[in-house]
Amino acid sequence: MRTLAAIAVILSAIIVGLASYAYFGFYNVAASEQDANVIRWSLETIRTNSIERHAGHNVSLARSLDDPEMIHTGGLHFKEEGCVACHGGPGISRAEFARNMQPQPPDLKRAATTLNDAELYWVLQNGIKMTGMPAFGPTHNQEELWAMVAFVRHLPKMSLAEYEKITEASEGGGHHQAEGEDHGSAASRK
Repeated sequence: MRTLAAIAVILSAIIVGLASYAYFGFYNVAASEQDANVIRWSLETIRTNSIERHAGHNVSLARSLDDPEMIHTGGLHFKEEGCVACHGGPGISRAEFARNMQPQPPDLKRAATTLNDAELYWVLQNGIKMTGMPAFGPTHNQEELWAMVAFVRHLPKMSLAEYEKITEASEGGGHHQAEGEDHGSAASRK
């Protein structure tokens, strides 16, 4: 019985200590500071497991992700919505502000190889809290979201010339931007 009481006291002290650490503002939330390894691991684990759990339950694809029209449409959305500013693109660096974000926006070439189609769709549809990744579901229909998945799926093998060809039709404005709204300036070239 003493052992159980000791364990309860220790666990209570840990919980009170962690709550006090958070409540009194000891944890530095500045984006200019790197997270401690345990915090980074916790956030990455929560994100990965949440995406795996929630993705794929109610998504369906009527067309092939290899459809050139879908890839082109997805590329236009990628550029017009400012995705290139945070994620970069083939031969294009992230914008300066994105290099200072915590957590760093992922390299989509890598994401295209680590997430399945349903997971990519879910992230685009729902966004990810506290990362700067917006939810496109409220402003884009299912076909547009799948087009973005098709584009991201093809990023790993895409050259700068191919990227420019796919996105050139979007020069001069975005079809989802409100009047005067700026989703971010073009990222700088490498």
